[in-house]
Amino acid sequence: MTKHASYSKGEKYNSLSKKEGFRSRAAYKLIQIQKQNKIIKVGDKVLDIGSSPGGWSQVVSNILGDSGSIIAIDVLPMKKIKNVNFFQIDLKDIHKINLNKVSIVLSDIAPNISGVSIIDTENMKSLLEIEISIVDNFLKIGGKYLCKCFEGDSMNFLKNELKNRFRKIKRIKPDASRSTSKECYILGIDKL
Repeated sequence: MTKHASYSKGEKYNSLSKKEGFRSRAAYKLIQIQKQNKIIKVGDKVLDIGSSPGGWSQVVSNILGDSGSIIAIDVLPMKKIKNVNFFQIDLKDIHKINLNKVSIVLSDIAPNISGVSIIDTENMKSLLEIEISIVDNFLKIGGKYLCKCFEGDSMNFLKNELKNRFRKIKRIKPDASRSTSKECYILGIDKL
């Protein structure tokens, strides 16, 4: 697929998100991952880290309805979403909120891209280290962790970190991701 075709695919999801009332095209990535993997179930307690503008929280809210709970965290503001408790804090300050163990940790965050590969990789690894610490402290045994990473060093780093923490690890590239993008998702299933 050409770069142009890949971007028009991205534009398709941008316009679809506006039409269907989602806050970002990222919502379709989670919808597609959910359709294939059924990771979110009624009654789950979900932690959405790096949640703003709220596309993933909207999807989770639609799945859970009035069952379970959703806590969303971001350093950026986020407008209210039904059934979502939002905290505007830095991920490093997560211990400041009263957070019980959750059944799923979701993350669609990535650092700002500089275009310098080595810097971008190191920034992504630093972010993943914070996420792994959150998984270690707040994800219950048997829980699931879904996060964004990039093909290459950061993905290898993440898989290496997760192999002793989860029974199964799966790489996912949803259709809503641009095919030219190095972005992919790693799903950790059944925390040990």
